[in-house]
Amino acid sequence: MKPTPKPVCRTLAAALALALTAGCTIRPEPLSDDEHRARVAEDRKAIASEFVPVSAPLTLPEAIARALKYNYENRLALMESVLQDRQLSVANFAMLPRLAVNAGYSARDNDLASVSQDVYPERHPRENNYQTSNDRAHHFADLTFTWNLLDFGVGYYQARQQADRVLVARERRRKVVNNIVKEVTAAYWRAATAERLLPQVRPVLARAEQALRASRSIEQDQLQPLIPTLEYRRNLLQVVGQLRKLAADLEVSKAQLAGLINVPAGAPLPIAVPSRSEALPGAMQASLEQLETVGLHYRPDLREEAYQARIDRLGVRKEMIRLLPGLSLLGSTSYDSNSYLLNRTWAEAGVRATWNLVNLAAGPSTIDAAEAQVEVDLWRRRALSIAAIVQINVAWQQYRRALDGYDSADALNAIEGKLLRAVANAETAEAQSGFDRIRRELSALSAQLDRDRALAELYAALANVYVSVGIDPYDGPIDGVELPEMTRTVAANLALWRAGRLPEAALKAATEAAAPPAAPATADQPVPVPVPATAPKLADTGASR
Repeated sequence: MKPTPKPVCRTLAAALALALTAGCTIRPEPLSDDEHRARVAEDRKAIASEFVPVSAPLTLPEAIARALKYNYENRLALMESVLQDRQLSVANFAMLPRLAVNAGYSARDNDLASVSQDVYPERHPRENNYQTSNDRAHHFADLTFTWNLLDFGVGYYQARQQADRVLVARERRRKVVNNIVKEVTAAYWRAATAERLLPQVRPVLARAEQALRASRSIEQDQLQPLIPTLEYRRNLLQVVGQLRKLAADLEVSKAQLAGLINVPAGAPLPIAVPSRSEALPGAMQASLEQLETVGLHYRPDLREEAYQARIDRLGVRKEMIRLLPGLSLLGSTSYDSNSYLLNRTWAEAGVRATWNLVNLAAGPSTIDAAEAQVEVDLWRRRALSIAAIVQINVAWQQYRRALDGYDSADALNAIEGKLLRAVANAETAEAQSGFDRIRRELSALSAQLDRDRALAELYAALANVYVSVGIDPYDGPIDGVELPEMTRTVAANLALWRAGRLPEAALKAATEAAAPPAAPATADQPVPVPVPATAPKLADTGASR
């Protein structure tokens, strides 16, 4: 059999290489319509399975508790926190030494034989004899222990950085919770307004539409002069348009609340409408200066920045550690079934030192960059502190303006109510046209709407004040806690919100921060070690933590 020519072999090898390359090329593969439909069905089923029907009229504490328990943004923030915690476990394992087990089997079809060449054959002439010291097939295994102290030092600081990232994730979740609470509070009061006014708007809208149909008949039959009839219809159309817009706005507010608390569209959502005596919040008892100090102490974004600064300071130490020589401790125990060996099992131990001179040359620049990052963190924290103070002041001013706006809206609502009752009297009603009565009812409804909107803005501004200073309405666990228990905790905390009070821990922090610095400790008076505080609870209600 003739050997295959080399050009043919080369051609076959090139063709095989091209075929393998083409087979390993990855191309975009979009999901099919069936896969998209399966995804949609799976997501809708998962969302529907977590829905808990609203069996009783919904209160604000229950709405907040439902949002914290079922809102997917909060769930996402919670899972991100869990992810950082799992990564901390991985970082802790990175500090451990390397312990590897190797095993294998080796075989060949002939002996591993070799001959040695004499360096000075003229001095020691001898015949070349091929020799072997390996079996054709043999088993081998070893257990190797390696611990690099440089890697341990770097891993130690990386684990400490990851521990701070866990705390950063918790502060980010606090920020998400505060935003959800603010949005749910505003949406709930708008929905409560809809629950109160929609039963009043619909009858007035029905009478206005009936009057509009009657005016069309009058115009078609020419029972009255054309110009007054058209003006009357124009006024009615304006009133009907305002009433329809009012009803649409009220209905949308309930849909917005349903979305925040994960209630499916179309599901019943009764709202518990508070009475006027229950609805009004009390005056804020904390001063603006106290609010600023509490905000600088408890705001999640500022605490996140403090943890990030500590992460970057640890980064400076980590870069310093990288400049040191690496010292590795080595140890192993081995086995080989080769029959030519005198000792088939043996143990080894050693020490190895390495020093990356390139890292040593680049070290000063790397450390300077890390220290510059720490300096950037300092200025960013100060900039965020100024922004936080501005936000607290804005929230305070908005709350005071909301108080004034509610007082004005409440006074106008009282006047419109008196006018409507006056029009409703029999004697006055006989002297009024149907359009005037409808217009009066619309004015009264508009005044009630303005009053309720002012109340909703007042509560939204109040929630914004507490959120801007970082006070949490609920900071306990979610999984494993029943909805009624969460509702009771939130209700107790919101009671302090309505009273305009800050938690005792927050007031204590504000007082200590405003106090002059203590005198330096003497030899007989040790310096106390500060204990980092967490975000305060508004009330101790015995809920699971």
